[in-house]
Amino acid sequence: MRIISGSLRSLKLQTLSSTTTRPSSDRLKESLFNAMFMRCDFQRWCDMFAGSGAIGLEALSRGAKEVIFIEQDRSAYQIVKNNIETCRMQNQSVLIQDDALSHVQNKEHGLFDVIFMDPPYDYDLKSLVDVLVKRPWYDKDTLFVFERRASEDMTWCDEHFIIIKQRKVGQSQYVVAKIRV
Repeated sequence: MRIISGSLRSLKLQTLSSTTTRPSSDRLKESLFNAMFMRCDFQRWCDMFAGSGAIGLEALSRGAKEVIFIEQDRSAYQIVKNNIETCRMQNQSVLIQDDALSHVQNKEHGLFDVIFMDPPYDYDLKSLVDVLVKRPWYDKDTLFVFERRASEDMTWCDEHFIIIKQRKVGQSQYVVAKIRV
């Protein structure tokens, strides 16, 4: 696992080898960022289910001003913390150890430009999204990015979102969407 581009290009990141996390592949990350986020200048990101923190750190490497990392798993949280320190991005990072659903229900962080969600494949993402869209975390320009199993039917997104881009990469897919207004 490495940073693909930007100020931290080629920097290797620690990953956790466990059944509780599934890191985004370099191939998927490169496809997503090259298609949608070549530059992240001055953006605020939320990297929910952060895993290793690779997505949020890629955004910081490409110019994001701040990333909020949310990770529940204790071991993964420590990996994210180590990777933030390795990248020397402590001043642009907020790392939170919490369950994503309870955090969304109870905390506010202001508006994000991008909310990235890559939960375990068996996680009920739609239930989290149903809560998130009622919270003040986004505006009409916020991009929501969901990473899921390539075979998953993502038509549930149509209830709240307009899909801007959807792409399958290996065993995974990502969906980039904006809120319906």
